[in-house]
Amino acid sequence: MQAFRSLIGEWHGEGEFPDPPMKMSAEATIEPMGHFIVFWSVAEPAELPDSLSIIGGAPEGEPQPMHYFDARGVKRLFLTTIEGSTWRIWRAPGEDWNGPDGPGFNQRFIGKISADGNTIEGRWERGMGDAGDQWELDFPFSYVRSSGPSRPSSPAGQRRHPPSS
Repeated sequence: MQAFRSLIGEWHGEGEFPDPPMKMSAEATIEPMGHFIVFWSVAEPAELPDSLSIIGGAPEGEPQPMHYFDARGVKRLFLTTIEGSTWRIWRAPGEDWNGPDGPGFNQRFIGKISADGNTIEGRWERGMGDAGDQWELDFPFSYVRSSGPSRPSSPAGQRRHPPSS
């Protein structure tokens, strides 16, 4: 989990879906929560879901589970690592990417973290075919750090809590 601590802070992300063309952006906050890392993201345009991921739970040095949840009610399990300057995220083995929470194809993210730690040049790829192992670009998405390590807060500066009863 130590490698993920270098990502703590606030980030601005941008990318573009190729077909049909659509520019997208996100404000993201990556923050510590005890032995876990929380990754909040608020996306634009409105068609893109806001999301929350919780990273951690595996022994140090192993791929970490990344539990993803978004505003559509979608939940997915990924694994993630940072090795050197490469951040990888991929669907956990056994995840049904054709199931109700799947996009209909396998997924992975590969990002290169700059030497100064302030940019991540990345891309989401989709795995096609029956085994989901015929990889092609889904869309590029890159992040620029907008502030250094931050105190826990959501990207909008407010925590989102379930309504109290």
